[in-house]
Amino acid sequence: MGQNQYLIIGGSGEAGQSAITAIRATDPNAFIISSTTTNEPVSNSDLTLFGKRAESGLTNSILEDFERLGRPKQIRALIYTPALGEVGFPIEESTNAQIKDTLGICLDPMVSLEKEFGPELTVAYSAFYWLSHTLAFYGSMGIAKYKADLWVFENPTKRRIVRAGTFFSKSVRGISIVLQRTMKKTNHPDLLKLKTKFESSNEKFMDFFLSYAWEHEKESFQNQFDSPYRPTVREDLTRGLTRALESKSPIVTVLGDWTWEEQKMPNLPNWFQQF
Repeated sequence: MGQNQYLIIGGSGEAGQSAITAIRATDPNAFIISSTTTNEPVSNSDLTLFGKRAESGLTNSILEDFERLGRPKQIRALIYTPALGEVGFPIEESTNAQIKDTLGICLDPMVSLEKEFGPELTVAYSAFYWLSHTLAFYGSMGIAKYKADLWVFENPTKRRIVRAGTFFSKSVRGISIVLQRTMKKTNHPDLLKLKTKFESSNEKFMDFFLSYAWEHEKESFQNQFDSPYRPTVREDLTRGLTRALESKSPIVTVLGDWTWEEQKMPNLPNWFQQF
């Protein structure tokens, strides 16, 4: 039996490390290639591609490394984790320029890699971008997640989304920093409500922000499950990718202990269609 090759873009982060764990469990003989923006090897990868940023030249850069290192282009799955965009304002207020810049990191390089490498499966990560609190501050990241959902349904047999609850990561930390700054000058009612709650919480903003997101997740989904809500952690992401690698459903969702599969787009405000 041949050795399956996997390509993970962003192997050092929470999503990337959880993906490596999932692949090792489901395919012990796998050869895992991970990219990173740093010069530090990606833990538990067989091969690290250094200094790779999610930008327009990413595909060519990775192709050059594959050729230089004598690796075949055939890959079982492409796992794409980068998530960076302008946040701290309502999704609906995203400008064309902000959306273009965010898609240039969160979606376009993945589409290019998929086209060039032709993997059996391409997996991206998403969030509950349509919940009330997220609509208020997720900015152009919300449009990127919406576009990724549309992307998966264009070819659901070869594409997957792992949708996960809020978990601590560098990306979430970055969102919290920008959001704390934005709250000081906002007139948006949901952000003002968040600001008032924070000021009476006596918590550091990062801790408050996570609790705030978890509270909304619990409010939105608890009535669908018998077991109690708990926040999402790295092991849940591993469970999500494990299911996605085996499932025929285009979207696999993990939220704490809860796992479910989705066959259609979420119910979104009508204004998303303008983007």
